Amino acid sequence: MQLVLTEWYRKWRGAEPQKIQPTVLPLDDERALFGLLVMLGNGEYDDLCIESDSAEALKSARELLLGTGGADRAHDHPLANSSPLYRPGYEIYVQADQSVFFLNPEPRPALFQSDMAAYIEEFGSPLDLPK
Repeated sequence: MQLVLTEWYRKWRGAEPQKIQPTVLPLDDERALFGLLVMLGNGEYDDLCIESDSAEALKSARELLLGTGGADRAHDHPLANSSPLYRPGYEIYVQADQSVFFLNPEPRPALFQSDMAAYIEEFGSPLDLPK
């Protein structure tokens, strides 16, 4: 079971422009899972897009968002609408009106076999993204 996590910071403080950088998280890696739990539980994410490789991983992602993350499912939210990670058809979860999560309701196992370049392009040109 794996997830792809793509993060976006609304107030980027880096010297270089922020880039879309998906990270594969194996849910059977206890350290990686613990890190995700801490980040969700502490409200450390601004915007996060989540992809899964299976129905089981998708179910785990939902449980993490609703449980540890304390997020609520939303159909629309100003943070979601303004996020460069917004994806039509994805489930939207909002945590304390500060964090927004986009969860693909369909597993994408083929995504985990790719180099992620095509996936990054799905978000649009880096020139179109907020600075």
